[in-house]
Amino acid sequence: MDNLRKDWQDANIAIRRESDSYAAIINGKRKTALQNLADRYKRFSILGVCLIMLSLSYCFNPNIFPGELKWRIIISVAFALYALTASVMDCWLYNGIRSIDVVTMPVAEVIRKAMFYKKRHMQFIAVLLPFVLAIIGVIAWKGDNIYFRLGIIVGFISGTAIGVFQLMNFLADYRAITSED
Repeated sequence: MDNLRKDWQDANIAIRRESDSYAAIINGKRKTALQNLADRYKRFSILGVCLIMLSLSYCFNPNIFPGELKWRIIISVAFALYALTASVMDCWLYNGIRSIDVVTMPVAEVIRKAMFYKKRHMQFIAVLLPFVLAIIGVIAWKGDNIYFRLGIIVGFISGTAIGVFQLMNFLADYRAITSED
C-alpha cells in the first residue's frame, strides 16, 4: 500500500511539472527545441551580415591586416563572400526550420523535415570549412611577423572551440526534435 501511495504521489509531481512546463511554453516563457533552433539560425544569419560589414575593415585599415593593399582587398572580398554564403545558408535553414508546424504535420513528417535540415546543415559545414581554412591560410601566409601568426593560431583554436560548442547545441536541438519521447 505504501508503494502504491508513493507511486501515486510521484505521478502527481510529474504531471504538475509537465503542466507547468507546457504552460511556460504556451506563455512564451520557455521555448521548444524547434524554436531554439530557428532562433539560433536567425542569429547566425544576422551575424553573417555583420561580418560582411566587418570585412571592409580588412580592406581599408592596414593596422588590422598589415601588408599590400592588393592582399588586403583579396582577403576582404574572400571574407565577405564567406560571410555572405554562411548568412544565406543560415537564412535558408531558418526558413526551413520555421516552416515545420508540429500542430498540423504528422510526427513522421516533422522528424523527416528535421533530419533533412540537419543533413543540409552538415553539408553546409562541409562547404564552408575549406573556404574558411583557405582564408585563414592566406592570412597566416601573408602575415608579416611571428606575433601576428601566433594571434591567428590562438584565434583559430578559439574559433574552433566556439564552433564545436555551437554545433553541439544545434545537434542537441535536432536530437530533441527527432527523439521519440
